[in-house]
Amino acid sequence: MEGLFVFFCLLFGHSAALMVMDETSCVEVEERMCGICHTIYMEECRMEMVEEMMPVKVSMCKNVTRFERICKIVMNYKLVEEEHPICKMEMMDRSNTLCQEKVGSELDRSEDSCKRVMKCKIGMKKTKKQYPKTVCEKIAVGEEENCVDMVKLKKKKHKAKYCSFHPKTVCQKDVGNECRMVR
Repeated sequence: MEGLFVFFCLLFGHSAALMVMDETSCVEVEERMCGICHTIYMEECRMEMVEEMMPVKVSMCKNVTRFERICKIVMNYKLVEEEHPICKMEMMDRSNTLCQEKVGSELDRSEDSCKRVMKCKIGMKKTKKQYPKTVCEKIAVGEEENCVDMVKLKKKKHKAKYCSFHPKTVCQKDVGNECRMVR
């Protein structure tokens, strides 16, 4: 019900009419009535300061740092173990025996002459491998102000007209009739 009253107050320029019917103030009295009487309701108005929540457009701003990404390629090294042929040179004869094992007189014969032979086997070898790596970093390049418009509710005071109706008995004198007592 109060919401409806507030709605009408806003609708009609903040003026409202209120019928005053207070039972505690009603007292039955005997009055003298001379002529034709009737009750009219008189409007009484007053101005009051009212506090209301009103929408207000507000601009919210904050400084934001702008960053730029700068990248560069850096060469990294890693120690890895890989399979590699491990070779060495040896002096061998045709029968695949080392020449150092033979006695000196046997080395001189032409058919059993020693030749250089490369002997290889697969083994693990540690090597340094180079590989590129991209490294990026953010660098501050400046500041910008970012603003956003918002609607906020703020308390505002303004004048409002409040009216109420009060009963008043009005009589017109009747020339031919006498006065009478009424309740």
